[in-house]
Amino acid sequence: FEVLAVLTLLLAYWYVVSPRRWAYDVGFLIIVAAPIVQHVFARIYVSPDPGLRIGDALGHLMWIRLGIAALFIERGWYPGDFGFWPTAKEWMLGSLWFVIAVIPLCALGLSIGMIRFAPLDRPWWQAAGIVMGTFFGALWVVALSEELFFRGVIEKFFLNRWKSPVAAIAISAVLYGCSHLWYRAFPNWREALVTAALGVACGIVYARTDSVRAPMVTHALAAVTVRALFRYT
Repeated sequence: FEVLAVLTLLLAYWYVVSPRRWAYDVGFLIIVAAPIVQHVFARIYVSPDPGLRIGDALGHLMWIRLGIAALFIERGWYPGDFGFWPTAKEWMLGSLWFVIAVIPLCALGLSIGMIRFAPLDRPWWQAAGIVMGTFFGALWVVALSEELFFRGVIEKFFLNRWKSPVAAIAISAVLYGCSHLWYRAFPNWREALVTAALGVACGIVYARTDSVRAPMVTHALAAVTVRALFRYT
């Protein structure tokens, strides 16, 4: 409880006591990322069963909500269009860039040994349920939070500062990849490399639409593709 209280107070009041400058924005992003990278919430929210990742899910959802509130209300940051349900145009563009990126991403993951081809071996109705659950879980939890902070904050900052989409997309993609070095076992350079490549596709969608919702679609479709067709090695 004490750890949770310190973390939430630090995030909630960061912009209340800190100036609204880019150096403090970096500090805010570090505060957001550190507990997730270090799997702090899995140790705070104890799961009733070791096989259920309730701790990660509860902590992640709480942290997303608090981070969004602090960013929007206290910082007054505008990340572009943001919300849970994409418009028709955002669905179309997000899906289009997924189609463009999916073969290179899969080829990269297979070539470096990050994944292997192993489709879901379940009855069709179970497979359909897993695919739908994975898609909307990714869309509204993982993609929503990661696209908000990496595209809506980091890429948006460099787009506003430099007016260079190439530099903004590249920086946000590299930082996005680096954040996944801690995935499974550090340093997971394979995960970081593929994630950075996905970040380029998501960054292009964001730069073209000025909407967090469009790259959320690209991101969620990539996640469900891995879940349905591949396994991590």
